[in-house]
Amino acid sequence: MRALEPVSSGSVDRDGVAIHYEVYGDGFPTVYLLMPDTIVQSRGWKAQIPFLARFFRVVVSDPRGNGLSGTPSTEEGFADRLMIDDAWAVLDAVGAEQAVLVGLCTGAGYVVLMAAEAPERVLGICAINPGLQLSPPLPHKVEFDFDEPRESYEGWQKMNRHYWLEDWPDFAQFFFAEMFPEPHSTKHLEDCVGWAMQTTPEAMILAGYSPPYPGDELETVAAAEAVRCPVLVITGSLDRCQNPVRSIRLAEITGGEHVIIEGGGHLPQARDPVKVNLLLREFVRRVAA
Repeated sequence: MRALEPVSSGSVDRDGVAIHYEVYGDGFPTVYLLMPDTIVQSRGWKAQIPFLARFFRVVVSDPRGNGLSGTPSTEEGFADRLMIDDAWAVLDAVGAEQAVLVGLCTGAGYVVLMAAEAPERVLGICAINPGLQLSPPLPHKVEFDFDEPRESYEGWQKMNRHYWLEDWPDFAQFFFAEMFPEPHSTKHLEDCVGWAMQTTPEAMILAGYSPPYPGDELETVAAAEAVRCPVLVITGSLDRCQNPVRSIRLAEITGGEHVIIEGGGHLPQARDPVKVNLLLREFVRRVAA
């Protein structure tokens, strides 16, 4: 049972890969909540959907390889360019000529790039712990070779293709425990591990483990400089996935508002939903006006 059922749902066919989407509420404007990547599905926004749908029309979609969306069979099928075009296709399918875009992690990077390339369609963007090449990654994420087989795997050594194939459930348990440094996060951890079980390690390997798109700092800065809409950046001070410096630089480059959630991890929309929901509501109201 969900706190709120969608008013409509469907899928768009993207060269044989179905992208599932759901629509909630019927207010103005449209708010599109983008998940980060294949490891989770749109249910990750379950604490935002019922609240925001009281005021706006809310759209969510499952990423390639998870939820009710299709799974490509090749590495090329998970390209960032396709992920971004999936989002545009969903907005077209629901008839949203303009929208406020909200993204988390890689999804936050996508909304920045979408605002840069089609400013006439984006009213505003909110980037939560953005995955953008605006600083070096956190050291623990690149300390160990993703492709190198090991005799044993401890801690962040588990960020490894061979371990994913060996024990994907244990990696998911480890990874999301790192994403939730906040105390009393048992339910949130269980949810995320459950959603990770709806994809496969094979799909995750195809999706890749590489620097955030576009993978080049100069190109990323140029994209951020091209953003003309209002920007809200939300950062968890204890984020163990994305370097918080990326949030700081994104806010500086775009002239956006920057809110730091002290003691927050990588998924503040799940762990601190009241604060995030109120920030989003006021931001959307402001840009829609």
